Amino acid sequence: MALEINLTELRLVINRIFDHMEHDLGQISVKLENDGYWDVAEGERYDFAKKPESFDHGQLYDDWEFLSAILDDKDQAVSIMLAHVAPLLRYVGEKVGQ
Repeated sequence: MALEINLTELRLVINRIFDHMEHDLGQISVKLENDGYWDVAEGERYDFAKKPESFDHGQLYDDWEFLSAILDDKDQAVSIMLAHVAPLLRYVGEKVGQ
């Protein structure tokens, strides 16, 4: 089953979630109490025909460092940087958790 995600709608959904956290919950920041995380290797991430055997690891601090550079240089805001956004969004969602 193919699904096409409208990027404008995805942005709207994400903004609404952030609005909820900031306005309804009063959450304006999240402390990074952990740094490292595990991730299924890219080549196996979407293949449900077999159990993953390779795992990658990342660091939330590094992800934020890469992303925060965009605040000073918007030319660094390229689509692959979403790979650094994803782990931070997961962490924030788990920490805020409402």
